[in-house]
Amino acid sequence: MSEAAVAKAKQPKAEKKAKKAEATASDGAGRKRKSAAASPKKSPAKPQKTAEQVRTEKQTLAMWGLLSEGGAAYGGKLKPRIDPPERSALEQAGLVEVTTVKRAYLLTVTDKGWDWAEQHLGDPLPDNVTGASVLHGWLARLHTFLQARGLRLSDFFVEQSVPVTDAPAAQHRPEHAVLRERIRAAYQEVAGGFDRRLLLRDLRPRLADLDRQQVDSALMQMVRDGEASLMQLDYRPDVTDEDRAASLQIGNEPRHIIWITV
Repeated sequence: MSEAAVAKAKQPKAEKKAKKAEATASDGAGRKRKSAAASPKKSPAKPQKTAEQVRTEKQTLAMWGLLSEGGAAYGGKLKPRIDPPERSALEQAGLVEVTTVKRAYLLTVTDKGWDWAEQHLGDPLPDNVTGASVLHGWLARLHTFLQARGLRLSDFFVEQSVPVTDAPAAQHRPEHAVLRERIRAAYQEVAGGFDRRLLLRDLRPRLADLDRQQVDSALMQMVRDGEASLMQLDYRPDVTDEDRAASLQIGNEPRHIIWITV
């Protein structure tokens, strides 16, 4: 057989091999394209927070946790609890006052702390679930606020063109200084002096002629001013119906005991 005939006989086989190789390459490229299309794009990694940012966020969360309790609470009982580093930082910043009551630290938000809260509502918080209990505390406060005013949750998001005020009632409210003196005088008379433990159930009758809400507001102001402390009766069997009726609610905790300094 001549060389031309041999070459002619081999040509179909060569063409088949070339077509097969081309099909294989095309199929592989198609699979790669499908695989690339199916693979989700990785989102860019979040920037790493600095140690200072982490500390600041923990302190911010500690403040909101304390505020959710009405501005006064024992640091070790809060959730999340306020540990010594956060407690010291907040005290040094003048946002809280710390008093020791029976080896426990009572934290009270100062006027500067309340002002800080109004100006830092949008500050970042830690990216974890530790803030869940703080959120729960604030939702409970929001629920109480709405119920007391007969509002719905949707009303909270409606812009009000006219501010709601109660000026006439405000004009007839006793000044804080007057209420403070009445409370201190009643406390001293019943307790026999200052810096002594006194149950609210024993103090309330001496202030029965005053509006209870005004008395409670004055007591909370005295706590913020650092001249009074409000505590719980921790041993539940000791809590009577009279104690419950006379208690002052701060967040989710009733306070049954008052301690006023000189």
